[in-house]
Amino acid sequence: MLSLTIGYAQERSNDKPEAISFRQISPEKKFDNDSKKNVVTIYTLGGLKPSNHDVDQTFQKKFNVNYYDFGCLAPGNLDYYEKYNVLVFNYLKEKWNNEWEKDIKDNAIGFYNWKKTH
Repeated sequence: MLSLTIGYAQERSNDKPEAISFRQISPEKKFDNDSKKNVVTIYTLGGLKPSNHDVDQTFQKKFNVNYYDFGCLAPGNLDYYEKYNVLVFNYLKEKWNNEWEKDIKDNAIGFYNWKKTH
């Protein structure tokens, strides 16, 4: 399961570190934080080498999103990134209607499943 650190506390007993506690961020909370900071990301799965072609740069600039390509190594919690991406797709749909859909990278995690219902 993906854990993002937003802070930690270290407890001490006899001056030895005992445990570090981590707080998880849900895809919804991450998206909420990212959108407030205007740094929304679309996660993709690529081939042997992550790609970021000129058309991708144009898309990112036009729709104010960033691509993050995992390359050929899928993240351990793919569901997390699919849920996050669905929130991004809904955001883009609300803001740009269908204009963005024709230019999104075809390897955006969860896009085709999202598209079937929208």
